[in-house]
Amino acid sequence: MADGDDREATRGRCAELIRLSYPDTPAEHREQFIDVLMFRYDHLFANGVLMNGVVTAPLPSTGAKVLWQVYAGVVAVPPGPPELDLGALLSRVFDEAFLGGMAYVERFATDMGIGIGFMAQSPVEVPVSRETDVSPHQTGLAGVLSCPPEGGKGLLVVGTCLDSDQVRDLAGLVAVMAGHSVFVTVDSG
Repeated sequence: MADGDDREATRGRCAELIRLSYPDTPAEHREQFIDVLMFRYDHLFANGVLMNGVVTAPLPSTGAKVLWQVYAGVVAVPPGPPELDLGALLSRVFDEAFLGGMAYVERFATDMGIGIGFMAQSPVEVPVSRETDVSPHQTGLAGVLSCPPEGGKGLLVVGTCLDSDQVRDLAGLVAVMAGHSVFVTVDSG
């Protein structure tokens, strides 16, 4: 997302990513892949996403390959009454959204002030054939909202993983990203 509205620079990055990821794919198919990435980039950029990344690497702990997507954006955080426990509120929301208590919410200190982190494992319907057959597949979701205690601007970092057993590792990544981030004022003079 660093290129902003410089579409040629973004297209060049997408082309390099596709070239490295699919070196044996015919050029015309790679161009279609690039077009899809550009469409996705335009959608994310128009909706306030500041950072978008794909992580593909072996986990140091197990060697299992990960395929994670991570997004970050600035969100407005309304001021709340001091007696409001955002962690408890999010726990209730997630318990209702993810049946069977498959969610975990935690509040912790961040460089901005407070952080509210969550993890969940959720089934999604995945096509198993070109026909209409689908099968439930357990995926992972992790995120952190970091903001000043009085509200204002917050940073929301969210990640998804295809292997639900990797959700704790993914939660660690998004917690570090959001936990050590701060907003800075850029001097334009």
